[in-house]
Amino acid sequence: MTTRTQRPLPDWFKQADLGIFIHWGVYSVPAYAPIASADFDTIARTEDDTYLFKHSPYAEWYANSLKIAGSDVAAFHAAHTPGQTYEQDFAAEFKQTAKNVDPTQWVSSFKRAGAKYVVLAAKHHDGFQLFDSKVPNPFAPDYHLDFDFVGQLAQACRAQGLKFGVYYSSLLDWTFTTRPIRTLADMLVGNNNRPVYTDYAFNQWREIIDRYRPDILWSDIGYPADNRLDELFAYYTKVVPSGIINDRWDQYPNVLRNPVGRWLFERVARYVTQKPNPAKKLPAAQHFDYRTTEYTLDVDPEGAWFEMCRGMDRSFGYNQYAPQANYLTAADVRSTIAQLVPMQGRLLLNVGPDKNGRIPEFQQIVLDQLAEASAPAAIAPDREISLLDQGGATRE
Repeated sequence: MTTRTQRPLPDWFKQADLGIFIHWGVYSVPAYAPIASADFDTIARTEDDTYLFKHSPYAEWYANSLKIAGSDVAAFHAAHTPGQTYEQDFAAEFKQTAKNVDPTQWVSSFKRAGAKYVVLAAKHHDGFQLFDSKVPNPFAPDYHLDFDFVGQLAQACRAQGLKFGVYYSSLLDWTFTTRPIRTLADMLVGNNNRPVYTDYAFNQWREIIDRYRPDILWSDIGYPADNRLDELFAYYTKVVPSGIINDRWDQYPNVLRNPVGRWLFERVARYVTQKPNPAKKLPAAQHFDYRTTEYTLDVDPEGAWFEMCRGMDRSFGYNQYAPQANYLTAADVRSTIAQLVPMQGRLLLNVGPDKNGRIPEFQQIVLDQLAEASAPAAIAPDREISLLDQGGATRE
């Protein structure tokens, strides 16, 4: 296995203090996760991993949580939607409501808020795709939108001068397995790593590159143990010479999938996750142009450019039950950016629309207030002003 040579970052990324992450999919139909007392990073460091997955604060993990007996989601589902299935009933509803969305309105709101780029979750771990893929899923052939929403959003972003990236859940796809994720080992080495999935992931990434020419390839969790990863990167560089990748492409060898390897891996993963990290170092990564963190500023990037992603509350997918008290304010966002920028960090702030594609009220309030802060000053109408120019933490 080789390590991809890190490439110089384009100027637009270095100058982009704010990006918008979008999580919108079948999970937006139930729009539920338990109300967490802390964010994901804090829970992961302070609780056992079995607790984390049983009580995940992430609404986009609904399909996995539903399969765990005794989980909050299982209880919610039994009480509110008994007899309905995620993959059929919820998916069918989302495929209808998704047709009503005008992505241009989303992008206009993001741009007014000061965003410079957008990253869309085109396929999350549940396996549902927001585009009419030509690469068939052998276990769920119609489990995707019947129109190209990804292409529509890409066009809307570029028409308004925003860069466009595509998130794709590379390592995980729950349509290719029947076992839920209950532990860290389940998440990292419990995936389907047979050719039926490695071919699928590789070909869908190629399709994404060909169709959308993304400015960013945003992989999540990791990548299957497939020796064609370098080939994929080479192809991306050929098609999009200025394109960049995040750092979530690690591969876990098949030896970790046997009983002994899995047992050892589980214990090492728990130790690494929960051990004190006074140096605040990021874990090693095999392939990246920039690093990523999730819900934490407590890192030392050691000179690397990085991006912190987080939801406006404690979930990426929309959680209709989250109280306003759990949401960031515009001042919080500006303060976070003010801390990130001197560290060579960017904020990838998530928007989780509801099933109809509406940006929920508490999220829209934040975007509107950011728009007021990032409006060009009257004395310099031709100058593009960042959120820092209009009131970071030191100017509150």
